[in-house]
Amino acid sequence: MTVKEIAELAGTSRGTVDRVLHGRGNVRPELRSKILKVIEETHYKPNQLARALINSRKKFHIGVVLHSVGNPFFEDVLKGIRYRAAKFESHGIELTVKEIKGFSAREQIDAINELKNEQIDGLVIMPIDVAEIRRVLSSLAIPVVTLNTDIEVPKVAFVGCDYVNSGMICGDLAKLILCNGGTVAIVIGNATIAGHTERVKGFLASVGEAEAIRVMTPIENEDDDDISYRKVKELLQETAPDLIYFGAAGIEGGIRAVLECGRRIHIVTVDYTDTVKRYLKSGVIAATVTQQPFVQGDEAINILFNVLADDRQPRDINNYTRNQVLLRNSKEY
Repeated sequence: MTVKEIAELAGTSRGTVDRVLHGRGNVRPELRSKILKVIEETHYKPNQLARALINSRKKFHIGVVLHSVGNPFFEDVLKGIRYRAAKFESHGIELTVKEIKGFSAREQIDAINELKNEQIDGLVIMPIDVAEIRRVLSSLAIPVVTLNTDIEVPKVAFVGCDYVNSGMICGDLAKLILCNGGTVAIVIGNATIAGHTERVKGFLASVGEAEAIRVMTPIENEDDDDISYRKVKELLQETAPDLIYFGAAGIEGGIRAVLECGRRIHIVTVDYTDTVKRYLKSGVIAATVTQQPFVQGDEAINILFNVLADDRQPRDINNYTRNQVLLRNSKEY
């Protein structure tokens, strides 16, 4: 079986098959799936032995860009990244991680360019969803894996949460808590992060079914506890929400403002950081929805390494981790 024969069976060109095999260029998802299905059914192995001999002498330099400074959620993501990189160390993997505070597109572009200058072979990135970033990522001649939040660019895979589903689950929780109706405030990190806006989309889709629940315009805290404290405090001075949905980080600062106001306000959050765990166990947080951060970091490196070392593509372009509801008495396993 040759690339030409694969192309004929899939009804496409050899160049398109080559782009799928090497994780480069923009291929329509449905065509990509069709090509991968043909490859699987024909048991195609492109010069696997020769490739293994070549790659056994090659080191693979993987770059990682995360907006993780000051966000405790990413501690477990980084643990997963470093765990998988250590597993592949004997196979020749080198890792460079760039951590950024906040959501500056300029800083993200600078980090990408720094990694390009270091001649990385592949990139794992938590992308900001703006045109500049889409242009820069689309111009890269290396395989890209988007991590934790996605963006519409050519890529090998996305690894992370199904954010719309996460938001819908939190909306379901809000409806259970506010069974007689009420007002909901939403706090997210930044609207340029697709995952944050997708959570809001899912939340609104769920609570929209309940006419007695009114949802306020989301406020942004840049995933920063100090900003979150200030903005939630201002919110509570001007309004009286019955429930606050924290759809990103900055939870500790936001809850501090809630506790200081002295009113009973229901709280639904995401993730399971030490702060969330503490407030969940004490009853301040009613429920949280987790997303397996360690698995996200681990699987992103695993997918990219397999592409670099063996041209092995993931079965699916979207690799979603599990959304799980945790309550005060949920048991940890």
